[in-house]
Amino acid sequence: MISVDGLTVEFGGSALFSDVSFVINEKDRIALMGKNGAGKSTLLKILAGVREPSRGKVSAPKDTVIAYLPQHLMTEDGRTVFEETAQAFAHLHEMEAEINYDADIEKTLLGLGFKREDFDRQTSEFSGGWRMRIELAKLLLKKPDVLLLDEPTNHLDIESIQWLEDFLIDNGQAVVVISHDRAFVDHITTRTIEVTMGRIYD
Repeated sequence: MISVDGLTVEFGGSALFSDVSFVINEKDRIALMGKNGAGKSTLLKILAGVREPSRGKVSAPKDTVIAYLPQHLMTEDGRTVFEETAQAFAHLHEMEAEINYDADIEKTLLGLGFKREDFDRQTSEFSGGWRMRIELAKLLLKKPDVLLLDEPTNHLDIESIQWLEDFLIDNGQAVVVISHDRAFVDHITTRTIEVTMGRIYD
């Protein structure tokens, strides 16, 4: 589905990694492992299309939806939790949007630990961890073909991690995740790509 060909990233003359190639298949759930500074987050950003490699390319079928959860979020204020999460559907035309997606939003927010009374609170009232969950809810509701998650469990409690694990396993989309949470990785992933010394081991 997504193919990575000859990816090279250089910083000030030295290569972070070079000539990396692999394929992400339709239902792959991949753990991206490696030491800090090995280039995992950079690789994820390139897959997400928010960063360009020095050389090489990433190609995917043109209707592929890729959703990316960075480690550090930029959320805008001024919406309630529910309105912000509904932004996942902002791309739909009004006619389609009349189809009721409220139930999906509710189910996802409740799964990620929100209470019903939180739905009408402003996003600005919530800490970084909770805003991360709002962002995650939006990504999950987009039903992407590929979900790129950089340390998604950092701000989640046990119940929400459990919910996220089940969601990722049941939903059947491809996932590439960076996480220090060993149990989470072991539960959800079917494949490991290790970035080490500028190469990858699949």
